[in-house]
Amino acid sequence: MGFWGTYVVLRSDEPPAQVLPAITALQGADSRDGAWSAGWRVWVVRDSAGSLPDDLLEQLHAVTGAPVLLGRVLDSSAVHVVATGTSVRLWEAWLQLKYAMGYLLDPPAPFDDDGNYLGDGWSDPAYEAKVELTRSEILAQAPGGMAGASSAQAWARDAGLVPDAVEAIASVLDGRETFAEDLFLQLLQRLGLNPT
Repeated sequence: MGFWGTYVVLRSDEPPAQVLPAITALQGADSRDGAWSAGWRVWVVRDSAGSLPDDLLEQLHAVTGAPVLLGRVLDSSAVHVVATGTSVRLWEAWLQLKYAMGYLLDPPAPFDDDGNYLGDGWSDPAYEAKVELTRSEILAQAPGGMAGASSAQAWARDAGLVPDAVEAIASVLDGRETFAEDLFLQLLQRLGLNPT
């Protein structure tokens, strides 16, 4: 079983639990050590700490007035990235979206009505069509590749960071790692949050 949780990336010296004390799950946030850019901190909130509100990004931004980035990790398989800045209001991307689909849409059981196993190669065409439609809808809102990298770079500049070239960011957005959170940390580096 992989990691389930949210990375909270803030330009704030205060931990998220002090920024938003009413959100109980933030009390269990662990600081992620690293050579982060001046003024930035990265926190990890495990799902076992409790539920985070859907509008966490907006709440953090409203209280701090600073750029915020969240990375929601699904079983170490995929990461949903959302960010807001000063003039860039929202940027969104998925890392390893292909591997998120089984969590976003429950796959059908590979058994017939009599309980017989349909085999390793079995697939449900209706489910596959639904997956492809959902994937297309997600990518229309949160593109990867060069389009997503351009948006990511714009967010990073708006946040006062010095990001890498669009091509380097795109290679991470379209990259593949065994643990999706490793890809997320690479993205932070490409955005200028952890310069080397």
